[in-house]
Amino acid sequence: MRISAEQMDELVHTLASTMLERDGLRNILDTMLNSVFILSPDGVVIHLNRAASQLADAHPSELVGEPIHHVLRAESCWWELSLTEILHQGAIRNREVYFKSRMNRHIPTLFSASVQRIRDDHIAGIICCVQDVSEHIRLREALKNSHDSFQAIVHKSVDGIIIVDQDGMVCFANPAAVFLLGRNSQEMIGMHFGHPLIVDESTEVDIIRKNGDVGVAEMRAVASNWHGQNALLVSLRDVTENVRLREQLQQLSMEDPLTGLHNRRSFMLLAEQEVKASTRTGNHVAMIFIDLDGMKAINDTLGHKVGDHALLETASILRKVFRKSDLLSRQGGDEFLALVTNKETDDAELHNTQVLHRLEHEVFYRNSQSGRLYTLSLSIGVVLIDPSLHTDIEYYIQQADIAMYQAKKNKRMCRSQ
Repeated sequence: MRISAEQMDELVHTLASTMLERDGLRNILDTMLNSVFILSPDGVVIHLNRAASQLADAHPSELVGEPIHHVLRAESCWWELSLTEILHQGAIRNREVYFKSRMNRHIPTLFSASVQRIRDDHIAGIICCVQDVSEHIRLREALKNSHDSFQAIVHKSVDGIIIVDQDGMVCFANPAAVFLLGRNSQEMIGMHFGHPLIVDESTEVDIIRKNGDVGVAEMRAVASNWHGQNALLVSLRDVTENVRLREQLQQLSMEDPLTGLHNRRSFMLLAEQEVKASTRTGNHVAMIFIDLDGMKAINDTLGHKVGDHALLETASILRKVFRKSDLLSRQGGDEFLALVTNKETDDAELHNTQVLHRLEHEVFYRNSQSGRLYTLSLSIGVVLIDPSLHTDIEYYIQQADIAMYQAKKNKRMCRSQ
């Protein structure tokens, strides 16, 4: 069964949120050397990049909607075991697996996968990265057969190849290594390699080129022989763009996928830093707990799509009322948090009162518009943070939550009178 465009959009939205458009994400994927498959939670291919279709020897349209073990023509039990491990641990890294393409090419690969989650910890999909290591295998076989074959392969290799002796000194560097590191071979020969090497393990290392540019390379070392002496053959593959994409995805994981506000994880980290900083600066810090009243009734009577709209409208109000320097977060469900910082010389209580008035005014303005399906109502609790007494963010969230429930109770009492 084909995956619908709506499902594809939902997953790409989860990965990219509001910071990275779908086409931009796909363009990044298509520039990567490694094969990338985006899967549904049950392992069906939703999207793949150009390298992945080349690996499988098939057009993308033939692969979308197929289970990943069919695409890679692997044993179904392999995927079942891998899926169990991915869902249990969240990821698998550099698993050596042989796959067979549509043209019956047997391809040795390093297979990695990680789970992408959406709100309420539901699984949005799985991202798989498949690296063809045929060249590494051919290289090792060539070393066993003849030095001449080794020289021919190494000079044509797209990966940087460096020979390091037992003292850690560079004995040889191929043209790709020279290009990757931005140094000529005469400069490199006799230099200390500078990175710890572990045989048959893959790792990522920072590379600093002669001109000062910084990149990242995937490094792998195998035991070798150089002019009759034991040595290590080190392969370097430029993965700077891959790392950039990974960092973007990690940054996106700090956002609430619906509203684009900070999620709980990022709010806790940033709020803790802000409170610690206030002990040095003397700034006033306040925790504000905001609850969207009647959310369950909106969902039950108007549907979850309208409920999502109410949450987005609340987030829009918060962005308009609070300053860019304030931290805004959706904690989950209908609960929001704001961390407000004022200078030591400012009147913190007056500022917080003004914020509450602006929130009240903005909610009133929204509700006065015609054609609305629901009425917005916010219950708000405010506590001032004293880092000299307590620095635990959870404590102040709980205190603001208590203040919010008291405000909600007072509101109900007023309505009943």
